[in-house]
Amino acid sequence: MGYVWPYRWMLVVATLCGLLKFVLPAATAISLRFLTDTLVAGQAHGTEKTDVIYRLTRDYLNWLPGLLPSAWNLGTNWGQFNLLAISLAVLLLLWALSAYYRGYLANLAGHRIIFSLRTDLYRHITRMGHRFFQQRQSGAIVSRLMGDVALAQNFVGTAMTNIWMDLFSCVFYCFVLASMDLRLTLAALAVFPFYIASMKTFGKASKRTSKEVQAAIENFSGDTQERISGIHVVKSFAAEDREAAKFEDAAENIFDLAMRNARITRLSGTIVQWLTEMATLAIIWYGGYRVFTGQTTIGTVTAFILLVRQLYFPINRISEMNTIFHNSLAAIDRIFEVFDLAPDVEEMPDAPVLPRVEGRIAFEQVTFGYQQGMPVLHSIDLDVAAGEVVALVGPSGAGKSSLIQLIPRFYDPESGSLRVDGRDLREVQIRSLRSQIGIVAQETLLFSGTARDNLLYGRPDATEAQMLAAARAAHAHDFLSEFPEGYDTILGERGARLSGGQRQRLAIARAFLCDPRILILDEATSALDSESELLIQEALTRLMKNRTCIVIAHRLSTILHSDRIVAMDAGRIAEIGPHETLLAADGLYRRLYEAQFGTAARTASFPGQARRFDPPRRISEAEALARPAEA
Repeated sequence: MGYVWPYRWMLVVATLCGLLKFVLPAATAISLRFLTDTLVAGQAHGTEKTDVIYRLTRDYLNWLPGLLPSAWNLGTNWGQFNLLAISLAVLLLLWALSAYYRGYLANLAGHRIIFSLRTDLYRHITRMGHRFFQQRQSGAIVSRLMGDVALAQNFVGTAMTNIWMDLFSCVFYCFVLASMDLRLTLAALAVFPFYIASMKTFGKASKRTSKEVQAAIENFSGDTQERISGIHVVKSFAAEDREAAKFEDAAENIFDLAMRNARITRLSGTIVQWLTEMATLAIIWYGGYRVFTGQTTIGTVTAFILLVRQLYFPINRISEMNTIFHNSLAAIDRIFEVFDLAPDVEEMPDAPVLPRVEGRIAFEQVTFGYQQGMPVLHSIDLDVAAGEVVALVGPSGAGKSSLIQLIPRFYDPESGSLRVDGRDLREVQIRSLRSQIGIVAQETLLFSGTARDNLLYGRPDATEAQMLAAARAAHAHDFLSEFPEGYDTILGERGARLSGGQRQRLAIARAFLCDPRILILDEATSALDSESELLIQEALTRLMKNRTCIVIAHRLSTILHSDRIVAMDAGRIAEIGPHETLLAADGLYRRLYEAQFGTAARTASFPGQARRFDPPRRISEAEALARPAEA
């Protein structure tokens, strides 16, 4: 309702227009009654004609001729008939205008409300921590953002206006009918309790099945997006038929759930329509009886039949809206389930902006885990000086990636603190922190826009000269210039038109343009050919100059010249030091080094030692870690 409130007047006007739309058709039945019983049959105005509706009709036809020329002879029955026809024509014009503005304003308010809801939901999702996205498929998140919000629009744009005008229309028509003939009115409303029972029964079932449908669509969207984004894997394993069969099974499950919901909806609608016809039949039978016994007139019964149809039209809509309402509520429940989730990483109120940093990083007794009670980092103490290059090495699962994800505050430590230039990261604005950190990962993510869009993503206000300089420094300018569209080339989803090395160079250029004080390199040169690796290493060397750098590398040859190497194992720091010191020690780093280069390469590194000429033998990392260290 907080999203509805800013547009309340728009909804009020739409509701008032809707009231006119549904009330004005009553004039046709009232005019037909007056025409049949008074102007044509010429019946005396007996007690049955002293009701409010009849008196208003008669007074209107007596008042209007006084405003018009007497030569028109409007006092005759034919003249009054013409007045009724002209009045109905004017009312029909008013009805058309009210119908248009009712629909337009209701849709305008609905779309504005949904626009606000969808954008706020997107902002909330982007504020969520990495844990939120690790636990959910991206397609499932998009399903809530698009599909569920679209269903919620039915409630906002339709139900919120319809419910009021339909209820008022029901009250209005009940009053009109009761003023004409109370007994006939009671007969017409005899089926009303069955309406209530039907709406209550089918509404709950509709909401339950709608939730099941939306949950199935969410899973289906997530799986489909995964398969399409990984279509090269599907094709490489010749799994097209298998994936098509899975797709068909999931689609069939959605079909079955949707048909169950459709059966409930249609059964509810059918019962409501049947009750409406039964109400009309009751009016015809009981009204005929009252005509034969002289208790009412044919005009009254005819008007009753028309008005009862108008009465049950909003009642039918309320019944249909009951289904829409519960389907929309199911979607709204799912939307606000996301809104109710608090981000893992939240900014303190009035947090100060982190000024331009020198780049000192300090981990102080940092413990962290992705799940409560299951830490992957244990009491990490690590100081990185400004401008220092520190490499993280260790076996898979040692905690290297977890450690670097704490620096841009993708996660917060469970205990301990992480400081940059002496400032606790939890006490500064997140945006001001991340704007000073550059990340170049193994898997470069590029968006489907142009190369220019991707280069300027981190710094949209950069000049053309700055962009070109960054591209040249990263060795990206040459290959971009070879495209016919140059920097305006559409790269395709995830940069599909570029090779792995080209994507990596574009990512490095993007980091150059942001001019970060802290640089994180996560396997930035792995899985590249030798030529691409050489170009990227040269670009990275330029990028790392005068910046604090944290480097993760499984290929130890890329980090031999780091200022310090941090060897990690099982979430703890096993040893720290430069390459030569760690290689000489009997520790984890030496075993990792031998796992890649063999013992001959190690002894060749120290001229003062006796050189061994055993042929180097590459051994597995697991074997190196399992055997005793050599003296």
